[in-house]
Amino acid sequence: MSDFVAAHVAPYKKVRAVEIVDEIPKAPSGKILRRVLVERERAAAIAS
Repeated sequence: MSDFVAAHVAPYKKVRAVEIVDEIPKAPSGKILRRVLVERERAAAIAS
């Protein structure tokens, strides 16, 4: 998959990491709560 991305996507658009989560946090309107995802990532970085 990384070979395909390297051939078809500009270097600055490449995904650096993929994290699988059980559930994506969403607001009552159905929008993804990106703020919650960022907070989780920061907490994980501090813990490690």
